[in-house]
Amino acid sequence: WLHDDMPRNSESRAISYALKVIRLLYPSVEWVQSFADERCGRAGVVYQASNFDFIGSHESTFYELDGEWYHEITMNAIKRGGQRGVYLRANKERAVVHKFNQYRYIRFLNKRARKRLNTNLFRIQPYPKSSSD
Repeated sequence: WLHDDMPRNSESRAISYALKVIRLLYPSVEWVQSFADERCGRAGVVYQASNFDFIGSHESTFYELDGEWYHEITMNAIKRGGQRGVYLRANKERAVVHKFNQYRYIRFLNKRARKRLNTNLFRIQPYPKSSSD
């Protein structure tokens, strides 16, 4: 996460640096997958600008509680949810439930890895349009 006051293209630059470090330190990593939430109002434009491929979307449940947002995994991940999960589960009846699309992006670090993408499950698609476009 980068603050909105950061200079233009800061997110793309941070992603670029991170991918370079991954290639350098972990050469066996062949791709990176990331998700963009529709609740942010954009359809992953930073990933699009960073040349990630769009491979689909799915609807996810989010909870809004006391000004904080929680993904549905936080509700179910008892061991990994930490204190946020404990708080959400204890206050579930006060949480407002929202449904949003999550956009799945993949960036191939190895050109040959693209050929191994399981096209029965995933296929590269045109970029989605943001709701604000």
